[in-house]
Amino acid sequence: MTNKYYFLGHETLTNRGCEALLRGISSIIRERQYGAEFLAPSFDIENDQKQWIRSNEMGVSFIPAYPLPLYVRVWGRLDRVLPGLRQMWIPSPPIPKNIRKSLRDTTAGIMTGGDVLSLDYGIPSLVKFMGQAESYMASGRPMFLWAASVGPFESQPDVEIYAARHLAAYSGISVRETSSYNYLKKLGLHNVKQVADPAFVLVPESWETTTVLPKELGEGVLGFNVSPLIKSFRNADSHVHEMEMAVVEFLQDVIKRTNLAIVLIPHVDSFDGGEWNSDYLYMQRLIEHIDLPQEIITARISLAPREMNAVQTKYLISQCRFFIGARTHATIAAWSTHVPTISIAYSVKAIGLNTDLFGDLRYVLETPKLSRMTLWDSLEKLRADEQNLKALLSQRIPQWQQRARYAVDQILAVI
Repeated sequence: MTNKYYFLGHETLTNRGCEALLRGISSIIRERQYGAEFLAPSFDIENDQKQWIRSNEMGVSFIPAYPLPLYVRVWGRLDRVLPGLRQMWIPSPPIPKNIRKSLRDTTAGIMTGGDVLSLDYGIPSLVKFMGQAESYMASGRPMFLWAASVGPFESQPDVEIYAARHLAAYSGISVRETSSYNYLKKLGLHNVKQVADPAFVLVPESWETTTVLPKELGEGVLGFNVSPLIKSFRNADSHVHEMEMAVVEFLQDVIKRTNLAIVLIPHVDSFDGGEWNSDYLYMQRLIEHIDLPQEIITARISLAPREMNAVQTKYLISQCRFFIGARTHATIAAWSTHVPTISIAYSVKAIGLNTDLFGDLRYVLETPKLSRMTLWDSLEKLRADEQNLKALLSQRIPQWQQRARYAVDQILAVI
């Protein structure tokens, strides 16, 4: 019998990190279960298939995703003004019947991890994904959480109790940071295993990067990624502008004070060219504020295309001498190709991953502390530690890639 898995917690490939998770998990499972198949929910099947042209060769088929139900959105609004509401009822929106029919021959469900089981995207989003899992498990099939960052939910005690009860029903939980592992153990969960993110095993796909790299490479390339999410760490338009100009001034400093070239690398973008959550359009506007002669900008700075998929993006990052990035999976792409990296941390993910990989936060720049000077100091730290850092990554990344593969053991013990 062919093993077939349903990916939950996934809706699009516009985030290259989500794409990296699907690619990594499917390849890890197929190493142990040749011919395994996968169903991946998608709001845009046509463009997701274009993004991952050879998905069918990995046994991956895209099926329709579905939006957050209206009643959950209404509940979320009421929950903000009626705090006691969730003590009476927390919704558990099921998978629609037409989609459940297509899942009858699946072997198990895999919540693709990332950070969907957290408060980062709001409580309605959290209950949507938990509802998916509960609906799937109601049929008697096992559910696994794969290489996730979970919670913490301590700021919402009612939600924490609900989430702990929910996760206890899973057949296996793997998490990608010690902080998540310790938190879930504190909640009394026993089905937890610490692994590494499956994106660490993602194989880059080589392509002709000279078409997008700056013309004058000098001492090498600084890869840089910043996302519109950093704006949430400033509470007024003037403060947002101040932070954005700090990024612009840092890029100018790199050009003026070093012989490095810069490539700005988007990691999340829409298929329709829309602005929402678009790294590409955000960084494009930043370039427009750089106060240098146009010929210097053209020669030393470039913006990578928004059409790159996850494996192409990882290859471009691998060609960089240094990398400074906000998107978690962009930094994983850099680490796993041994590129000295600074994480611009806007969530607990970067904190946890850096702590586990390096033992401390020396290569983390927390977003609230982002400034022209802290960015420059971060680059200087990479330059000073370059050789030791590359040697450390060369030693540890193979170990982390093996740890990423351990997540499949929980599935094989049940299936």
